[in-house]
Amino acid sequence: MIKHYIKGGNETKKGNKKQLPKPITIIINSVLPVILLLVAGFYFIPKASMYFQNNDVKGLNTNVQAVMFYNADCTHCQKVYPKIFWHNVLNFNHDDKQIQTINVQNVNNKHYVTDFAIQETPTFMKPNHSNMKLVSTDVKQINNFAETGGSDQ
Repeated sequence: MIKHYIKGGNETKKGNKKQLPKPITIIINSVLPVILLLVAGFYFIPKASMYFQNNDVKGLNTNVQAVMFYNADCTHCQKVYPKIFWHNVLNFNHDDKQIQTINVQNVNNKHYVTDFAIQETPTFMKPNHSNMKLVSTDVKQINNFAETGGSDQ
C-alpha cells in the first residue's frame, strides 16, 4: 500500500498577511490616540469647567482684568466661555490678564446677580469698577473691554 501525503491540509499559512510599514504602525498606535485625546480635550475640558469649576466663588478677585458672569445653560455663554477658558489657560501665570468666571446659575453664586445688578449673561465687569459692564459674545469687544474698559462698538 502506498501512502500519499497532501501538503498544507491542516497547516495555516504564515507571512501572507499584509502589514503596514513600521513608521505608519507607530503613528497609528502611538501618535493618533494622543492627537484624538488632545482634540477631545480641547472641546470637552472647557465644557466641564463651565459646569463644575465656577460653582462656589467666594469673592471677586480684584487682581484680574475682568469678571465674566455666566449661566452654564445660556447659549451665548456657551459660545464665549471656551474662548475665555483658553485665554485664561494661556495667561495662567499673569493674574492681571485673567478673566474670572462665575456661574450665576449655581445657588452658591446667585447673590452676584443682585449684588452687581446682572440682568443678562454673559456680563463682563471690571472687578474694581462694578459700574463698568459689557454684555457681549464678540471676542474683540471683550478683549478691548478687559484691557481698557471700553467696548469698541
